[in-house]
Amino acid sequence: MREELTHCPACLGNDVSFKHKVKDYSTSKEDFDIWSCDHCSHLFTNPRIDEASVGPYYDNPDYISHTDDDTSVFAKVYQFLRGVNLNWKYGYVAKYASGKSLLDYGCGTGQFLETMSSKGYKVQGVEINEGARAKSSKFGSVYGSINEVKGEVDAITMWHVLEHVYNLDTLLQAFTTKMSAQATLIIAVPNPESHDAEYYGAHWAAWDVPIHVHHFTKNSMKTAVERNGFKLEQVLPMSLDSYYISLISEQYKSGTSTKNAGHWLKGLIRGTLSNLKGGKDNKSSLIYVFRKA
Repeated sequence: MREELTHCPACLGNDVSFKHKVKDYSTSKEDFDIWSCDHCSHLFTNPRIDEASVGPYYDNPDYISHTDDDTSVFAKVYQFLRGVNLNWKYGYVAKYASGKSLLDYGCGTGQFLETMSSKGYKVQGVEINEGARAKSSKFGSVYGSINEVKGEVDAITMWHVLEHVYNLDTLLQAFTTKMSAQATLIIAVPNPESHDAEYYGAHWAAWDVPIHVHHFTKNSMKTAVERNGFKLEQVLPMSLDSYYISLISEQYKSGTSTKNAGHWLKGLIRGTLSNLKGGKDNKSSLIYVFRKA
């Protein structure tokens, strides 16, 4: 079942309109509409699959954050790059967050929890997918809901999760009750204003409809999070995502069911161009560092 929004979920304004149509290339092959907000520039899937019905749209073998697959060539490359990213993520937390207690919201199969625990952090996680939660629980206390998290934490991380969240305000306000006075919120999301998003258009893999219900611009991210009790401090690049997203976009653009050598080569070239054109704060994915206000 699909539900229609009549207002912007980022700023709550009513000045919204249809922007373009995007296909779910990975699972259902259905078409979904992207709408935009004239006030804060937020992009969102509308109408969207209601939250109770969206589960089957995650049933995609390339959705490795829930399966932890390492059998295909794509999965092996993903696993290698994830290892590099984990070290970068640790560096971001160490630099921008004080204290040693951390909550990873949407922790998947738990690799970030494992990394941070090995660095001396007291870690907790939230993961709504039961199978992924069972795998991540060996690295720390992992819950099915934010309400189950124990005590206060010094940092909350969300690595490509907020774009999946249906009720932004409810979750962000719940975060403030779990965070210490000077706590940091670190959010990574795809960037629909990037060069690769512009180049691939409707074939851009990071639209990822319908499981991505939000498509945050820099302005709409700031708007949505700051009105819920936070202050934006930094915008940082996630350079490796440009290659990952460009590779999948090449496959979608070609209409093939598998990735071939041409997709890998073109994805490498386009990912490099996207990083060069994106500079510091307009790459394929961005990290936002917020402080509790």
